[in-house]
Amino acid sequence: MLSDSKKGESLTSKYRAFSYSEILNITENLKTVIGEGGFGKVYFGILQDNTQVAVKLLSSSSAQGYKEFRSEVKYCIC
Repeated sequence: MLSDSKKGESLTSKYRAFSYSEILNITENLKTVIGEGGFGKVYFGILQDNTQVAVKLLSSSSAQGYKEFRSEVKYCIC
C-alpha cells in the first residue's frame, strides 16, 4: 500500500514492503478497480506466490490525509 503522492516511499509492515513499481506489477498497472472509499480506489492484485490481494492507494484528491491513511494501513495489516 502506498500513497500516490509519496511514490518514492514504501510502507513497511512486519510482513512486507512494496515499492510503487512493485505495486504496478502486482496490480497489472492498476488494471482492476474492486472498490473505492474515502482514501481513493482499491485495486485487485496477485503476488508472486499467487496470493490475491487488495491494494489501496491514497488519492491526491482525498479529503483524508496521509497520516490517517497510514493509521488505516497499520490496522489492516496487524
